[in-house]
Amino acid sequence: MSCRVSVVTKSSPLLVGPSETTPAGTLRLTAMDSALASLPMTALFVYERPITQPAEAVRRALSRALVPYYPVAGRLAAGAHGGAAIACTGGGVAFAAALASCALQEAGLADARPAIPVEGLALSYAGQRAEDPSLLLMQVTEFSCGGFVVGVTWDHVVADGVGMAQFLQAVGELARGLALPDAVPPVRLDSSLPELPPPIISMTKSLVSSPHSEFPSTYITVPLSFINRIKAEFRRDNGNGDNGAAAPAPCSTFEVFTAAIWRCRARATIASAADKDAPTALAFTANVRKQAGAKDGYYGNVFTFGLAVATLRAVADGDVLDLVKLIRDAKARVPCTFADGAAYVAGEMGGRLQVMRPYDVLYVTSWWNLGFDDVDFGGGGAARVMGNMERKVVPGCILCGRKDKKDGVAAMALCVKEEHKEAFHAEIARLG
Repeated sequence: MSCRVSVVTKSSPLLVGPSETTPAGTLRLTAMDSALASLPMTALFVYERPITQPAEAVRRALSRALVPYYPVAGRLAAGAHGGAAIACTGGGVAFAAALASCALQEAGLADARPAIPVEGLALSYAGQRAEDPSLLLMQVTEFSCGGFVVGVTWDHVVADGVGMAQFLQAVGELARGLALPDAVPPVRLDSSLPELPPPIISMTKSLVSSPHSEFPSTYITVPLSFINRIKAEFRRDNGNGDNGAAAPAPCSTFEVFTAAIWRCRARATIASAADKDAPTALAFTANVRKQAGAKDGYYGNVFTFGLAVATLRAVADGDVLDLVKLIRDAKARVPCTFADGAAYVAGEMGGRLQVMRPYDVLYVTSWWNLGFDDVDFGGGGAARVMGNMERKVVPGCILCGRKDKKDGVAAMALCVKEEHKEAFHAEIARLG
C-alpha cells in the first residue's frame, strides 16, 4: 500500500562538527583508500519503533561520535605520489532533518514502485554546493507513524562497510546514552597495514573511473524456498567425499543467491548481446582484515574482490549448482590474496577480461555481517537496511534486507539497464 501523495520535506543541510576540539593535520591513506576516493555509497536504516525527536537525538550523538572519529569530519585532500589524503579540519558532516507526509508502511519502500524513492531519503553529493563537500552526509526522516529512516551517504575513501558500521554503532550507543568503550578505540591510520596487491587496486580504479550509467534501483527478494531447494540439491550431490575424503561444507545462502542473480541477469541480457560466448564476470567484495593483520578498531578500506569468470552463454544456460561451484572456488582464493598477490585476478585481467565491457561484470557486495543490523539509535535495530549508489558506475547488487530474512533473501539491485529491467524481474519471479 502506498500513500496517494508522498512528500518528503527537508530542512536545509547544516554542518555538524565534533563536540570538542580534535587533532588537526593530514592523514595518509592507503592505495585502496585513494582508489575509492569520490565514490559515494548510501545505506538506509528503516526503524519502525519511534524514539523521541529522532533527528535531534541522532544529531547530538553524531557530534559526539566525531570526536574520536575526527577524520570523518575532515575533507578530501591531495596526498603524496598522486594519492589521496584526509585533511583533519574538523569541518563537520552535512546533516538534514526531514518529515514524510505518510506512514512507513504507506511509503512502500520495498515495493517495486515505492511511494517515496530511496533517493528522497538521503542527501546526495550532487546536491551539495560546497567545493569541498564533507566525507559523510546524513538525513533523518520522520514518518507520520513515528517510524524514521536514517539515510547515510559517505565517500568510500573514509571507510568501507565494516568501518562505517563501526562508526554508526558508536553514534547509536551515544544516542542511547551509553559511553563508548575504551577497550577498542577507533583507528584510521595503521602504519603496519600492508597494501593490497596491485591487481586489486587496478580493478578498483577501473570500477570507480567507469562513467555513470542509468541502472534503475530496485529492491528484489529471492524466496527462501528457492534458496533451501538449491542447498538441498547441493547436499544431495555432494553428500559424500570422494575416496573417503571429507564431504565439502554446505553451500551458503550468499553463494546460492549470488549464483541465481548472476544467471537471472545473464538470461535477461543475452538476447541483445553481440557475442553470446563472450566472457562475463562476477566480482564480490570480501573483508580481509584478518589476512592483513589490521588493528582492532581500524575503519579504513580493507577488502578485496573474489572473481568468477565464464561465458555469457554458460551462465545463462548453466545450472545454478555449477555457478555456485564457481563462486565457491572464487571464495576459496580470497584468503590467499596477500600470499599470491591476487594471481587469479591478475591473470584474468591480463587475459580474457581485457576486452570486456563494464556492463559485462556484475559486482555484488553483502552487508549481512558488517554490523549494519546492529545500529541502534534507541528503539532497537533497524527493521530493514537498504543500500543504494549515487554514482552507478558498474552493474551492482547490494545484499541487505531484513536480518532474519523471513521475507526471503533481499537486495537492492542496480544491475541492468532500463531495457533489460522487465526481463530481469521476470527471471527473478521464476525462481519462486
